[in-house]
Amino acid sequence: MTSASPGLSAVRRRIRIALFANLLARTVRVAEQLILVPLLLSSWGAQSYGEWLALGALAGLAPIANLGIGHAAGADVVLKAARGELSRASSVVVTSLVATLVSIVAGLFVFWLVLELTDVESVLGLSGLEPGLELIVITLACALLLTTLTEPLAGALSAVRGAGLPSGIAALSKTIELVVIGLALRAGATPLLVAAIMLAGAALNVLLHFASAAASVSWLSFSPAQVDLQVMARISRPAAGFFVILVSLNIFSVYLPRILVSHTLGPVALATFSVLVTYTKTARNLATMTSQATQVEIGRLWASGDFSGARDITQRMLRHATLLVVLLLAGAIALAPLVIPRWTGGNIALDWPLMASLGLVALIGTYFDGLLLATGALNRVALVATGYATGLAIALAGAMILLPLTGRLAAIGVCMLLPEIGGIIAGARTLRSLGAAHK
Repeated sequence: MTSASPGLSAVRRRIRIALFANLLARTVRVAEQLILVPLLLSSWGAQSYGEWLALGALAGLAPIANLGIGHAAGADVVLKAARGELSRASSVVVTSLVATLVSIVAGLFVFWLVLELTDVESVLGLSGLEPGLELIVITLACALLLTTLTEPLAGALSAVRGAGLPSGIAALSKTIELVVIGLALRAGATPLLVAAIMLAGAALNVLLHFASAAASVSWLSFSPAQVDLQVMARISRPAAGFFVILVSLNIFSVYLPRILVSHTLGPVALATFSVLVTYTKTARNLATMTSQATQVEIGRLWASGDFSGARDITQRMLRHATLLVVLLLAGAIALAPLVIPRWTGGNIALDWPLMASLGLVALIGTYFDGLLLATGALNRVALVATGYATGLAIALAGAMILLPLTGRLAAIGVCMLLPEIGGIIAGARTLRSLGAAHK
């Protein structure tokens, strides 16, 4: 049985649902930053908040253990289901879940071993931390790794119900987590307790994905017989590309700059850097919602043979996301003198050069996000990953030189433009090559 090409009205309906769910999820994420930043600052102070961010940055390196399996499997499931290969789609989900679980266990062991052999305070440029900081880092790392189990399940749910359902589940679990953290902080919660709540929120997210997939995806079987090593061989190449993207975009480009700032300028400077990154990146995250809502449909159209429709929807996605981020950034920058002091309770000063450089990163990064999501829907991210990783390597090398030399946070903001530009060049080339091959 072969799936028919989806009608334009059905595609638009699924995009609207996914956009609404993504809006809800992004709203929760924005609320998380808007609420947690002042709560943590008022509860712990700028020094302890900066230390918390540094520990979180170290924990953020743990998802390297995912190896890109979940993202590659999720995209492959959508493509297989769109072609009517339902048994193979089920096999992809189960096999990737087993592989991801193995990688989580192995990754946590290696991460723990590294922490035991490393002087964490020296690496992060901190001193006088309370005992037990390794447990905080391990707990945060476990929460991040556990979330990777949702990726194959989200692919199955997207193939059947569209991208709206997994986005809605993520928003619900994050909302519950945020409420519990807020209540705990009001009661004087320690960093370890907040980390434990984050781990519980990640576990809830995984359980809700499992329950929804079992109830909604009729062709999905969790039988051990579904495990097929050939699946891993087939998705190994796109998984490698997603791994490089994961490591570069979600780990190294986020956490290594924070570690570098903490080590060079201290935790208070890290708090300033992180707050302004969060503020400007909010515009990027909101604009990228339109791209995320479209991603699954690009894969559906491409797999069903509607190459022209896939190209058209990709071009519209890029235009809409770029226009939206320009409008959002203009408003955010205009309101910054009013918002930043009130948001942080006066603990964080407004650094205009850093704000300007991070605004450019958000603008260019939004276009890159669209290209990455489009190529990711087709499991063709190898070149994009190479372009982004190359730019990031140059950026981090430059930041290691310029940040101590200038003592200005804006130096690292300017450097972080390079990976976005490298990713755009590679992503545009990938889509042009695919388009030329399927005219």
